[in-house]
Amino acid sequence: MNAITSDPTTTETEDRLAILELIGNLALLLDARDWDALEGLWADQVHYDRTSLFGGEPETLTPAELVAGYQAALGGLDALHHLITGHVISLDGDRATCAANMQGTHVLANASGDQMWTVGGRHDYRLERTADGWRIAGLTFTVQWATGNMHIVTLAASGPQP
Repeated sequence: MNAITSDPTTTETEDRLAILELIGNLALLLDARDWDALEGLWADQVHYDRTSLFGGEPETLTPAELVAGYQAALGGLDALHHLITGHVISLDGDRATCAANMQGTHVLANASGDQMWTVGGRHDYRLERTADGWRIAGLTFTVQWATGNMHIVTLAASGPQP
């Protein structure tokens, strides 16, 4: 998707509402595991950084690669519930940033421990206006706390649990 010049008829309020809806759709589509629709939220290349949670290095991914990762890690869970709130949006023409609080609850019945893992922290988004509307071009998650059994994500990725 290519960036386009700001539409002079689009107001700042309309841009802010579009960004809020985009990020709201991220949580709803992820929890619904609507992988196809989830892929449509992202720019052509996405800077993705979850190093505070899992270590490693930030990545640059296509939407298909990003969603495939979500599907592999989260698709086998019994339930997901993500809350994204407290959005602070800064607009700069066809680019924007948004900082928000995020809490994700992950559920998997298993024989090896707690069935829930909840993690909270901050999402920092980079957004781009494209011909198809606003898209997420970057997402950094900074973990602030976690409770429960983080290993359920690994268990869910390994297949059905006894």
